[in-house]
Amino acid sequence: MKTAENIKKVALIFFLVLGLAHIVSGLMFSNNYVVPASLIINRILDIPFAMSALIYGLSSIYTELSDKHHKIVNIVFIVISLLIFALLLYINLLVPDKALAP
Repeated sequence: MKTAENIKKVALIFFLVLGLAHIVSGLMFSNNYVVPASLIINRILDIPFAMSALIYGLSSIYTELSDKHHKIVNIVFIVISLLIFALLLYINLLVPDKALAP
């Protein structure tokens, strides 16, 4: 259980840092400040930000559960994480951006 609490603490730090950087880069891009760099940062940080949010959320749920069902919960959380990660990869790599298309 101590490992899950440590993962939760580290995921919170990543969530806060990546979220702040992602939001600031999005605001910079929308207000036309340093457009190429802010666009690159915004496009790169969306998957790590979403995954850190997912890991933080699931580890928060995991630390509150009783010790009986941890194997089932681990399997469910891994499946959910992999599905969301695959969906994010699909959206980022295979769905074209309409705003940037010529």
